[in-house]
Amino acid sequence: MRLSVIVLSITAMSFGVLKAERVRGQELVKQKINVSIESGTLESALRRIEITSRVGFAYDYNLLKDKKVAEHRFLRQSLEQILNELLITENLTFQEKNNTILIVRGTKPVAADKKAQGILKGFVVENDTERSPLPGVAVRVDGTNMVTLTDNDGGFKLNLSPGKYRLIFSYVGFDTRTINDVLVEEGKTSEINIALKPSVAYLQEAVVVGYGVQEKRSLTGSVGTLKPNNLGKAPISISSGLVGRVAGVQVLPSSGVPGAASAITVRGITSINGKGNSPLLVIDGVPMYGIDQDNNTVNYAGRTYGSGFVGNIPSSMSQNNRERFETDPLASINPDDIESIEILKDAYATAIYGSRGASGVILINTKKGSKSNGPKMDVQLSTSTNTPYKKHSFMNGDQYADFYTAFLKAMNKTTSFTKGINTNWIDEVVSNGQGYNAAFNISNGNENGGYYISASYAKEMPYIIQNQFERFQGRINIDQKLNEFFKVGTNLALSNTQNNAISAQQIYGDAAMTAPNKPIKNDAGDYVWDTWTNPVLLSSGRDLNPVGFANTTKNEIAENRTIGNVFGEFSMNAWLKIRSEVGVDWNTSRAYSRFSSKPRTVGGIASETDRQNKKWIINNTAEFKKAVGLHNFNATVGQSFESSVEYMNASTGSNFPNDEVLSISTAGTRTLASSLKQEWALMSYFGRLNYILNNKYMLGATYRVDGSSKFSKNKRYVGFPSVSAGWDIKQESFMDKVAFVDQLKLRGSVGLSGSDGGTGYYGNQGVYTNASGNATWGNEIAVVPTTPNNPNLKWETRTKYDLGMDMSLLKSNISVGFDYYNELTKNAILSFPIPGYLGFTSQQQNIGEISNKGVELTINTVNINKKGFSWKSNFNIAKNINKIEKLYPRDGLTDPFQLAKSLEASTGRFMMEGHSVTSFFLYEWAGVDPDNGNPLLIDKDGNKTETVLEKTTGGEVNRKYMGDAAPKFFGGFDNSLGYKGFELNAFFSYAYGNKMINGSKAYTYTYASNDALNLSPDMLSYWTTPGQQTAIPALLNAYNSNTNATTGVKTYNGYDYSLSRNTSRFLEDASYVKLRNLTLGYSFNKDIARRLRLSSLKLYAEVQNVFTITKYSGIDPEVSAFGSSALQMGRDEFTLPSSRMYNMGVKLGF
Repeated sequence: MRLSVIVLSITAMSFGVLKAERVRGQELVKQKINVSIESGTLESALRRIEITSRVGFAYDYNLLKDKKVAEHRFLRQSLEQILNELLITENLTFQEKNNTILIVRGTKPVAADKKAQGILKGFVVENDTERSPLPGVAVRVDGTNMVTLTDNDGGFKLNLSPGKYRLIFSYVGFDTRTINDVLVEEGKTSEINIALKPSVAYLQEAVVVGYGVQEKRSLTGSVGTLKPNNLGKAPISISSGLVGRVAGVQVLPSSGVPGAASAITVRGITSINGKGNSPLLVIDGVPMYGIDQDNNTVNYAGRTYGSGFVGNIPSSMSQNNRERFETDPLASINPDDIESIEILKDAYATAIYGSRGASGVILINTKKGSKSNGPKMDVQLSTSTNTPYKKHSFMNGDQYADFYTAFLKAMNKTTSFTKGINTNWIDEVVSNGQGYNAAFNISNGNENGGYYISASYAKEMPYIIQNQFERFQGRINIDQKLNEFFKVGTNLALSNTQNNAISAQQIYGDAAMTAPNKPIKNDAGDYVWDTWTNPVLLSSGRDLNPVGFANTTKNEIAENRTIGNVFGEFSMNAWLKIRSEVGVDWNTSRAYSRFSSKPRTVGGIASETDRQNKKWIINNTAEFKKAVGLHNFNATVGQSFESSVEYMNASTGSNFPNDEVLSISTAGTRTLASSLKQEWALMSYFGRLNYILNNKYMLGATYRVDGSSKFSKNKRYVGFPSVSAGWDIKQESFMDKVAFVDQLKLRGSVGLSGSDGGTGYYGNQGVYTNASGNATWGNEIAVVPTTPNNPNLKWETRTKYDLGMDMSLLKSNISVGFDYYNELTKNAILSFPIPGYLGFTSQQQNIGEISNKGVELTINTVNINKKGFSWKSNFNIAKNINKIEKLYPRDGLTDPFQLAKSLEASTGRFMMEGHSVTSFFLYEWAGVDPDNGNPLLIDKDGNKTETVLEKTTGGEVNRKYMGDAAPKFFGGFDNSLGYKGFELNAFFSYAYGNKMINGSKAYTYTYASNDALNLSPDMLSYWTTPGQQTAIPALLNAYNSNTNATTGVKTYNGYDYSLSRNTSRFLEDASYVKLRNLTLGYSFNKDIARRLRLSSLKLYAEVQNVFTITKYSGIDPEVSAFGSSALQMGRDEFTLPSSRMYNMGVKLGF
């Protein structure tokens, strides 16, 4: 041992002579440096620090033998902080001597000392408001070798002699904090609780990117990061939790029904096809069956509104299809399992996913087992109640009877509607909904691996009677090192969803339409299904009774989903890692609808659809990370294979023996409605290189080649390149004196991405079906083509440019992120109408070019943080300008109005060059002619006319630009306040400049459809007298009636063009500001929690959908009537109103 000391002393003196000039006049351990340390030996880490800092180390080799360190990236941190982080867990410390740093053996964490006469204990938390415990914080008694680490709950304990002490608290990523004059008294226990602030220098936060992880400070792509709010109850679906949270990400809910799909876009509409605009969803590296894909589960129990509906809704999105229920794929995931969500936006960030990421990528990363002092378990229990935020208004029974009696009289009929009964059907089907949620997770980990296991149960009953949503979910994430080289693991989630809330939209719609002058039940106690005593206006009566329907029918979807992967990693050395993984997304679903015989005359009907979707994905990657002097390299190369197959069988039955028998096999009439099998595959190769020079200058390049079975062989493979660059200006010497700037980074990228444009499973290929009537050829059932192939169909290509800036000011109290982007889509794909004489109605074609330009701004601020009180804010705003740059001429259609009308038939949008995809080109409504009660429009020359321009040949030239469904700007504003253990959070979302077709109002203005629908009270002010000023036309007018030339008697023709969504009559400003969430929570003191045998205890109360400020006259300006199709934004077609929800819950830590 003496020899070791002598050698160490000589070495120290030698280093003192050799290196005395390296850090002139500056205290060695106080200098701040940037250094990247790879996982490996402690000795190699010290050598790396020597090269960067020009500081010498002296140590006994045997002292460092077999000592290991994990990978670290330190940015502008002092040598003291860095050495504390590297040495303390190895029971080592350091001393400065003769311009050399000596590494010596430290004192082990202080245990109970029988000679000590006082105890000092306390807790260390992440900040004054969140109070999240920080395990592993080094608590050092200055002037001694005494040091200890906080436990899993952030607690520490020191046994000390009486006196005053100076304590130093240090933890990587947080500012070191010193507490002076800490008094320890004899025989007493003193307590000190402190909070550490995240370090300004902690810019090496890990951000998950495609096939890897990258430090935020070195990121040159545009990536939005969302950390879930742990204060209140997580939403049923992740998609609703994204609204307003990330700049440039727009989320429009399609229904107030739990588990319903939402329309999600990243940086605007990029494709003319409604199925080509949704981002790729990736869960722990596994692309999942996503939004608006062909294989989303959809229920089939739609209901057709009356024939008064006219408008620019494509046939595939008619009322019947509109009421089909589209499930949200994200509803199968437990939001409490989410660790972080990254949204990849620009070409460089998304290029690694090739064609799948052309419309953005949402990476969802679930929680993993982390290093701790033992198993940790969290439990959450909550209950909720929900009510409709608002309700539509309708006539009562007597008003209804008076209106329709007058309508009959206008047609010279003497029959009438009866009075005396006033059934408010909306109130009959609406009640207070309830919800319950229970979840737990247990986790643990060490340097060799970890585990995270969770299970949850959620039940939500919306405010519509006889409807509920249930979800059972389990997850297990495990990773384990087998030895120094091999690591294996799995991320696996299982879920079961039972949803019979899919009828809620239909029940609410029926309640809106049903005659209020008929009862729910007759004197015999049976439901009234017919028109009661009301006259039948058209050919047959409707069998509407929403209460009876809710109580006598069965309508549900059951889904089982397995999504996850297994992986293996081989680390050949500290700088090369090879990884292989196999992922699956298996989804089986059963949609079942059963209508009793009472509302039908055929013994009841039922339909059942069984689907099975299977996806396999195999990824093989190699990652190279190496630091050589001032140069840092990070390269990834890989190969991916993805295969998807879908099976579907649908059957129907009718004429059941009774209403108790549910199986279709017992039906008197059984039909196999449809059956299919669809397959698709994608083969990809990719590579990415990131280079950093001196922690200042960054370059990146990505290239991916995709080969898709959706395209013909000569168009199958395409490459997607991208490049990026970044400059960390703050690292320049000329910025040293700019103290208020903590970080300033400029970045930019350019690249090419592609998309299949939502072409379905078979893209350019022809699709065939059995010939009608079971026609045969040579004793074989003949098949006929339904969609012609197009061997010249090309990939949609998108060229993307992005310029961004990341900045942090005033000790990280203000952080700013800014992006400007410019994107151009060429060869946009659409199923385009083709001439009927070809034997087909449509074909997949490349039809145009679309651009998106915009800016995004995110500002995070710490407004107040002192004396136990804090106030933090997050504000984001985005502006996107969408424009159709070019529409390729088709079938001789060169006139822009004719081409737009042709596109409208398949897209529902009247698309004109020079305007956005979501523009409204409408016939301008001019009100009602006071002289005769006829509707008035304004033609292209600015003149008022009673002509029904919509049904006039060539009338489309009179359509005018009237606004846009997409907002001029939108975003969110989050505020969190904390005092002691209290936390208050208020989150707002907003949008400005967007217009909405209030189809709900149009429905409540629709009369004479089947058994006479109920109407808005507005309709009572219909025109009756010449000179009358009113917004409601005469009951029979030029737009909805025919006049007998002989008798002069008018009759309703069943087709009211005054209700058309192609006029501006129902177009409204849908700008809004909404207080989405208001949450109050309280975290109990650690002592109270420990008395209850808990590590933490939190109570919270929350209100969702608190209020909305808007000029929109409908229920909610933030809806999408057609599921996940963002192309159809700006349409409220009697969408089920969103709910106001009240939550209360408790979170327990063990």
